[in-house]
Amino acid sequence: MSPTVLTLALAVAAALSASPADSLCDEAARLFFNRHLAPGNLDSAYRLLAGVRATDPANERCLYLWSRLHVQLGDLAATGSEKLALYARARAVAETLRAVNDANPEGHMWWVAAHGRIGQTQGVMNSLFMVPTIKRELNRVLELDPRHATACDAFGVLYYELPGIVGGNLRKSEEYLVRGLTIDPNYTLLRLDLARVYVRQKRWAEAREQLDALCATTRPTFPADFELDDRPEALKLLAEIRDR
Repeated sequence: MSPTVLTLALAVAAALSASPADSLCDEAARLFFNRHLAPGNLDSAYRLLAGVRATDPANERCLYLWSRLHVQLGDLAATGSEKLALYARARAVAETLRAVNDANPEGHMWWVAAHGRIGQTQGVMNSLFMVPTIKRELNRVLELDPRHATACDAFGVLYYELPGIVGGNLRKSEEYLVRGLTIDPNYTLLRLDLARVYVRQKRWAEAREQLDALCATTRPTFPADFELDDRPEALKLLAEIRDR
């Protein structure tokens, strides 16, 4: 038995000795959010969640993680068709979570994440047609949980990416991103996105401040995102604006 399989088997055995579905979801979350630490962590998280889906299909935590994991798989996919299939799966799972409990903000949040990526993959016009629905769902997330930092980031990115003629607004983008950082200063993607807003406004010193703070984060909320995406992107952007 390989070390990865043995580790997974031990994790499953330990989890089953407690509360099966919740413990398995906890272990899957640990593996997923620390997927940078070992090559097999993402696959192991997938297998654990697939097992919970088979035995407890209405488990809300599993549905949230299962949707989020499929968004991640879509981001990693090599082709547009593969991305669309995985994002569609993520959206369908989020729809199931909304049906199970419409008051769970994660169902709305990860529906938005998957739906928005489908629009981006299909092209600009498709994305623009989705904007009213995305705004409605993000407002629903913040209605259910006013301290939902991911929804703040999503709103910030939306107002950053939209053309001004159809509602883009850098001031609103900054407001949402700063609000998110007030909620969770260790959510490093918020700092990266805020730095991008400042770069577009040519507020170079403030952009560097956010990027430096990002790179200095010692306890990121989502460690794998920090190590694999946010910190490398921050270093790249810092190099581009260092002398501005």
